[in-house]
Amino acid sequence: MEAVIRRINNEVDITYITPNSKNFNLYAASYLLYTAYKYFRKGSIFLLVVDPGVGTSRKALLVKSKNYFFIGPDNGVLYPAISEDGIDEVIEISNPRLYLSKNISRTFHGRDIFATTAGFVSAGVDIHTFGPKISKDELVKLSYNYNIIKDKNLVCGKIIYIDHFGNIATSIRNISFVDENVKIIFNNNRLIARKVNTFGESKGNEFLVYKNGYGFIEIGINKENASIKLNASEGEDICLEGSIQGDSSHST
Repeated sequence: MEAVIRRINNEVDITYITPNSKNFNLYAASYLLYTAYKYFRKGSIFLLVVDPGVGTSRKALLVKSKNYFFIGPDNGVLYPAISEDGIDEVIEISNPRLYLSKNISRTFHGRDIFATTAGFVSAGVDIHTFGPKISKDELVKLSYNYNIIKDKNLVCGKIIYIDHFGNIATSIRNISFVDENVKIIFNNNRLIARKVNTFGESKGNEFLVYKNGYGFIEIGINKENASIKLNASEGEDICLEGSIQGDSSHST
């Protein structure tokens, strides 16, 4: 894909958010994009290919947001980032003249469609050349649905990312817990965790609840893998119970 982009525009500057996104995992990929995009300079082009539906009827998208361009499949993976930055225009990439060849692969649209689109956009080709404009209302929406308050002490969301340490990022944010002990409710289990600000506050082999570097509520164990202990995966529902403070109105 990088070779295709550079063949179109050899002056382009390519930076990887990560070359190792988890296979088929839309929640993890969307989280990695969502937490990274705003740190790039305005006008950057984001190419994301986590595309289990490659070759099917799912659309290929070129999105112009308020500050950036996003290219990828219409499976929801772009949605948290583009909706936060503000969607200006959505183009369905469907002009075969801008594909890599007349006979594109059904299994490698990253190379044959998305990479060429990124190359041409970086070279200044007008986005309307790539295909028709479509309504943002037509997009597949992967919503974090965070801060779903069940009652005054119970907040629920989804597991949206598990890092290589096994720390579990949830979609819950904009809240804080008043009491030291917080209950984790997951897969019909209720486990006690301790609210902390740093891993250094851990008193041993215990679940910790804290805000991660992007403001999401995260669950971890100091120097151990919390996801293995919980048998947790991205996309699963999770709830936290404790005395809550904060604004629960925001969602993506």
